[in-house]
Amino acid sequence: MRNVALSRPIVRAAFCAFLALLPLGTAWNLLALQYFPSHTIRIGPKLDGVTYDKPVILSWATVRDGSFQKAVTSRVTDAMAIRPLLIRVNNEIRYQLFGELTAPNVVRGVKGQLIERVYLNDYCSRTEGMGLKLAADILPKLRDIQNYYENRGGIFIYVVSPSKVAHLPEYFINSVPCPSTPEARKQLVPDYVGALRQGGIHVVDTASLIHSLKGTYPFDLFPQGGVHWNDVGGARAVLAIVEAINQQAGRELIPPFTFTYTLATPEKGADRELADLLNVFFPHLGYQTPQASFQPSVPCAESPARNLDVAMVGSSFGHLPARIMIEGNCLARFRFYYYLILGRFGGTPIHELQRNLVDSDLTPLRDAKVMILEENESFVDKAGYIDPLRALVRRF
Repeated sequence: MRNVALSRPIVRAAFCAFLALLPLGTAWNLLALQYFPSHTIRIGPKLDGVTYDKPVILSWATVRDGSFQKAVTSRVTDAMAIRPLLIRVNNEIRYQLFGELTAPNVVRGVKGQLIERVYLNDYCSRTEGMGLKLAADILPKLRDIQNYYENRGGIFIYVVSPSKVAHLPEYFINSVPCPSTPEARKQLVPDYVGALRQGGIHVVDTASLIHSLKGTYPFDLFPQGGVHWNDVGGARAVLAIVEAINQQAGRELIPPFTFTYTLATPEKGADRELADLLNVFFPHLGYQTPQASFQPSVPCAESPARNLDVAMVGSSFGHLPARIMIEGNCLARFRFYYYLILGRFGGTPIHELQRNLVDSDLTPLRDAKVMILEENESFVDKAGYIDPLRALVRRF
């Protein structure tokens, strides 16, 4: 009894000390976030997702409209050391008891399938003839870029990557109002690609390729808890890209590869990115995805492709092909420019080399012997990096 009695004051004292230290931890984080970001104090698992700080601007105008107060409140709240733990506790309760997703841009479809809302909105807003209109707008831009590289003896490939919603519509189209017609949804990519090819653009339609493989494997080519293609989908796409490059070169410029895979529960990465974005303690990961390994047809130490300057400009769908082309095709000098300026990736194993590129950092793109330009079918002619790339090559 005495031990129990003594424990209560100790617990109360510890709890009071914890509450007293919280403001000090918040004050430290406010300072550290600006000068020592790696030394901030966080209690609980790191939160997934990207947040952007609101600028704190002190002026009569910002005080009057409340934006200054909101920005200060947001900064102080984000600096709370216990914030990650509280968010995950709240999210877990809402997720497990009420089935509520706390990530506003994530939609849950049938059988636990997850998708980002932007892809679903695109798929459900497709109209008849949209592919031809988009192709007419982007065709002169692609022609300028393609002409630049071909006039210098290089190779240009334009890649259309697939959308998970377009690949597995049966899981999602009943989750939200979907006014587009089935014909409009199906015809956008074929119409778009057909018009570009007729206009002379070298297109690799990995979207239609992946959709045609539906049911070929004992698993879907998109993971349940992710929005991007899995290893097998990426491998099949890269094989098609390499074949197109070699056809243009008139020889085996890039040796192909073979691959094998095993099925496993996803531990990290793109195969569970949306499940992680929910920021709960126990995301539903009762599914398996293929983990592929790649066998180059020529040992990388002997492959002439290791000295080939290959560049890719593209969206988040470009990360996996970039890794595969470095590992499977021995492209040691491969560089992936994520949204052109957000980051440059390369190396073995692939990693981020530079972030937030400026104009001078894009100069090596002009000298690439092979240029791969990727856009996802959900955002063709909308990605935002086609015009800057065209402006870059037109300056020379």
